[in-house]
Amino acid sequence: MKKSIRTIKSYAKKSLQGCFGSMILGMLAVFGLNALGSRMATRLFGGSGILNLILSEIFLLVVSLITGIFSAGYCYMQLNIAREKEFSLGDLIYFFKNQPDRVIIAGFVLAIIQVVTAIPYYYVSFATDMGVTLEEQMAWMTKVMGLMLLSIVLNLLVSLPFAMTFYIMADDVELGGIAALKESMRLMKGNLGRYLLLQISFIPLLFLSVFTLYLALLWIIPYMEMSSAAFYRDLRGEFDYRETLPENPGYNIPEYRDDSEA
Repeated sequence: MKKSIRTIKSYAKKSLQGCFGSMILGMLAVFGLNALGSRMATRLFGGSGILNLILSEIFLLVVSLITGIFSAGYCYMQLNIAREKEFSLGDLIYFFKNQPDRVIIAGFVLAIIQVVTAIPYYYVSFATDMGVTLEEQMAWMTKVMGLMLLSIVLNLLVSLPFAMTFYIMADDVELGGIAALKESMRLMKGNLGRYLLLQISFIPLLFLSVFTLYLALLWIIPYMEMSSAAFYRDLRGEFDYRETLPENPGYNIPEYRDDSEA
């Protein structure tokens, strides 16, 4: 039986007890690598020409594929925490030792989706004139901001079926990048709306973080990430499996059962 959004978030809160420090450090490591890559791109290709823009985007793509391996490792760490298995910050490099090419392939597909959904924004930003009057510049800026928001929403919606990809690869070290994307689509079929509602449920907390100078994000983002991990476990039926067992079965209860072994 599919769990409610409230139940999934309660599982996430329970999993985070005593593990927030590791989750925060893992999050900061991944975000720090992304920020470093963006800063390097600005320094290396800071010009306003089309060539600089293209080189900057290529550089950022390479950086995103590398940091994607760390992001996948972060998902692996989340699952270990959620399943009460041994974990450490060393989990972040797990995929570097377990066929990182498959993560790169999946990440490349997701990056292409992001670029394609942002084409209208890129076109208006770099191929149209701002104008000379204040009114023309304000109209241009409004159009650019609107297209930026549209590209973000489109990327979210198109990428939604692939949200479980890294979790799937964490559970199957032999599964290739394309196969993992397809498996994510299979798992998310009929669950896209539920997952979207899970993400939307964090908007009030994200809004309130403004009043803490965004310091609350150190708590909110790990909470969101662990909720996604709990959602994946729900899709795999792990919670149902445990609930069908007696309270004191007299033997150890496994935290996870791979459906492929059935």
